[in-house]
Amino acid sequence: MRLTRQYFCVRDVVWSTSTEFADGVLYVDRDELKRVADSAAQGIAQVDFDIVAPGENARIVHVLDTVQPMVKVEGAGIGTAYPGCMGDPETTGEGVTNVLEGLAVMESAPLPWESAAASSGLLYPRDAIVDMVGPIAEFSPFSHTFNLVICYSLVEGKSSAEYDRAIRTCALRVSDYLARATVGKVPDRSEEFTTDNVNPDLPSVVLVWQCQSQGVYASTFLYGHPIDNLVPTLLHPNEMLDGCIVSGNYVWPAFKVPTYLHVNHPILLELYKRHGVDLNFGGVVFSRSHNPTHWHKQRSSSFCVKLARCLDADGLVMAWEGGGNAAVDGMLTIRYAERMGMRAAGITFEFGGPDGTEGDLLVDSVPEANAIVSGGSIEKSLVLPDVARAIGGDCFRLNKESGGWFPPANRSIAFDTTTHIYCSGNQAGHSRLHAAAY
Repeated sequence: MRLTRQYFCVRDVVWSTSTEFADGVLYVDRDELKRVADSAAQGIAQVDFDIVAPGENARIVHVLDTVQPMVKVEGAGIGTAYPGCMGDPETTGEGVTNVLEGLAVMESAPLPWESAAASSGLLYPRDAIVDMVGPIAEFSPFSHTFNLVICYSLVEGKSSAEYDRAIRTCALRVSDYLARATVGKVPDRSEEFTTDNVNPDLPSVVLVWQCQSQGVYASTFLYGHPIDNLVPTLLHPNEMLDGCIVSGNYVWPAFKVPTYLHVNHPILLELYKRHGVDLNFGGVVFSRSHNPTHWHKQRSSSFCVKLARCLDADGLVMAWEGGGNAAVDGMLTIRYAERMGMRAAGITFEFGGPDGTEGDLLVDSVPEANAIVSGGSIEKSLVLPDVARAIGGDCFRLNKESGGWFPPANRSIAFDTTTHIYCSGNQAGHSRLHAAAY
């Protein structure tokens, strides 16, 4: 497979009477955008939009998924991206795809807290927060992007599945509409992706990518279908870059991986950058994390390693979405790989209390996991400052377990952990955190 991505660098986004991309500026017809959104918004009472720029004294709340605007201009599935969710579920990853670099389409909605279904137990939609400036800005990649925020007002009485479908479909159509402004334009730069040109003298490395799948509001879609019963499978890296994976995960804000990071996966892009230099990028083994029992976890992990061996991998990078349950899947995969003579390295968030020394650092570990990269501790206290404006709602939605707490969204607030900070603890490798020796 050979995929060319054409990047159109967004330097500003402004409302206009027509939608076009010129000289780095994306001009957006708000009325037309609303018509595009309304066509997919069954179960949504009203859709509104806001543009939030890097460096703005602003905070975005109730964040759900975030999407990279892109459109297929050559190859299978031409005319759309995110196959299966948009258009037919044809295998993607070849041809030419236009990408609006530096722009993100962000969903914001106060999904209802119910006593049953998707909002029960631990898997209810928790408030996810993005600050564009201040002490938490660098926890999220979206403090550096122009964010077109879709603010949803919901019709009462719909099911969780109906809200979920409407919100996702609306965001993907908005993303598609914006990306089409690049068709026929000259890109700022282009990049070709292929795993050809293998150097037999270099070790082969695969990425094992395990994603959350625990039902509505905590799901992942592969070519438009939930991965609940997925047997671990092989993906060409280009399939991910072209949108074969779409997130439907709205629960733990720190750990979830938005669609934007699936199609701009930092670990995948780093492996591609090093392909033919000091390693051969053998491909992606994709599987479900959060398998329901230890038996299912053993089965899935063993499958992952078998597929890596079929790719003649000398090593694998183990990364997963989610917290405790998912960590067991990841650690078992590392164990099976090492026992088969395959070197395995993983990336994970830590616990450890305020100074990193209290209690257990990791949810789970195995003796074979002796090459672990820290994504940072989630048990760090934070104080968010006042901001000039909040987008997505007037108040936070916190502490459902104790009846709810709804302080003003634009005012200063203290948290004992980073759990509510969007993407602050996920293991996709986007973090700007670093370690310094003293």
